[in-house]
Amino acid sequence: MNRAELKLEAKNQLRHNWGWAISVGFVMTLFVGFFFARPVVNGSLKTVNSVNDVMGTGSIDSLFKPAFWAGQFGPDTGLTIIGNFFMLSMVVTFLHFARGERLGFFKGIFSAFTDGRFVPEFLNYLCGYIFQFLWSLLLVIPGLIKSYSYAMTPYIVNDLVASGQEVHATTAITASRQLMNGHKWELFVLNLSFIGWYLLSVLTLGIGYIWLVPYEQTTKANFYRRLAGDRYLKK
Repeated sequence: MNRAELKLEAKNQLRHNWGWAISVGFVMTLFVGFFFARPVVNGSLKTVNSVNDVMGTGSIDSLFKPAFWAGQFGPDTGLTIIGNFFMLSMVVTFLHFARGERLGFFKGIFSAFTDGRFVPEFLNYLCGYIFQFLWSLLLVIPGLIKSYSYAMTPYIVNDLVASGQEVHATTAITASRQLMNGHKWELFVLNLSFIGWYLLSVLTLGIGYIWLVPYEQTTKANFYRRLAGDRYLKK
């Protein structure tokens, strides 16, 4: 799959829609950041401090033990899960946009909660989160690989619901794992291609994110469209 073509297609789609795309992406990111940034930051700092403590004792082998990572769960974990789920609306909204449907502003912000998507999206997201964590207990690399195996889950849930199919707690996870077989590296490299944009966003004190978020989300939606076609829209 050609990364340059995916990104060029995203730019063309956004050309006359930047105002809508920026407003949806900005408000959604701001909303999640305001209500859920603290637990995410606290959880990350806790993990970093724990790693530093382990490195200081010289017991580096402890980093590869399941008990260490299990201990990173805390009161903020639940809020982190909820905050990340809210961001799935971004995935759903820009998938519709990539297909030529521009959702209304408020529906776009809460698209994961509308049109019968909430329960199947949440169940598949939660199960995927748990599975990925369990794989991470083995080592970081297996957890990372599984994150790419499950990456298409929210897109698939959207399509299955839209086609009126029954979606169980792991239906889309299984479908994503099968769909991404042989394509995980392509998505990994696609993600790497945005590193320059992320660095530019940091250098501009976050201003660059205003354009990066819709650009990246539209590109990834096109990745899914090229990969899946309409196979999950058919009963």
